[in-house]
Amino acid sequence: MNNLSYKGYTGTIEASIKDDCLHGKILFTDDMITYEGNTVHDIKASFEEAVDHYLAYCQETGKPANKPYSGTFNVRVGQELHRKAAEAAYHHAITLNEFVIQSIQKEIEQNGIIKIEHTHQHNIIITDNKPLATVVATTEQQPLSWGSFNAIN
Repeated sequence: MNNLSYKGYTGTIEASIKDDCLHGKILFTDDMITYEGNTVHDIKASFEEAVDHYLAYCQETGKPANKPYSGTFNVRVGQELHRKAAEAAYHHAITLNEFVIQSIQKEIEQNGIIKIEHTHQHNIIITDNKPLATVVATTEQQPLSWGSFNAIN
């Protein structure tokens, strides 16, 4: 995902074929803040200018700049995952709520902002039906990059 980052704010970049321009919006605020540009350089500058204007506006008006989060949200996980999570919480002697909090904290601490990664492993077999090598290919969002090639002895 192509996002912009500046002063702790995240912004999107989208292309408009119809208008022949790039545009985006600042995420995670209560306000709708958009920007546009004709080139990547222009959209970056426009995004940074939008963040600066937004922060100045918030300071002038005394309005909080970041989206306030209540700390509660509903998650639909399906019956089976709900049951497994409740069992895991029970075995850890904690509430289901605490189990979910710890799981989210662990994921963020281990991986930060989550990147989508997909891995395949293939065995290459020559005519005598013995594995010659294992190839691991990893994709991170779109392009395929070959991760490793290990000969099997």
